[in-house]
Amino acid sequence: MQKLQTLKKSTQKGFTLIELMIVIAIIGILAAIALPAYKTYTIKAEIGASIAELAGQKTSSSELYLTGISSAVPGNLTDGMVTLTPSPISGGLSWACSYNYEDVNIRECDSSS
Repeated sequence: MQKLQTLKKSTQKGFTLIELMIVIAIIGILAAIALPAYKTYTIKAEIGASIAELAGQKTSSSELYLTGISSAVPGNLTDGMVTLTPSPISGGLSWACSYNYEDVNIRECDSSS
């Protein structure tokens, strides 16, 4: 009976230091991969939101130009992050898009109306 009680007391009741260090290393590697991807994702979302906000102004400017109310090509539309630059083409305006982040590339930015 004494041996049984001694055996129960000597069982492991936690994690060893090496096991904890391995878990922390794995979490660190995953964080190093995930954080840059998350940053790019949030920047793309902000640029997409800016383009959506400028879409109404872009439409209004194009309508004024096409109806002949304003013969001048409208100026750049900007909200601080995204700049839309108009250029006249046959049948309307083409809008070139530029933004402040060089390492991010999204297709929605290159649109025309």
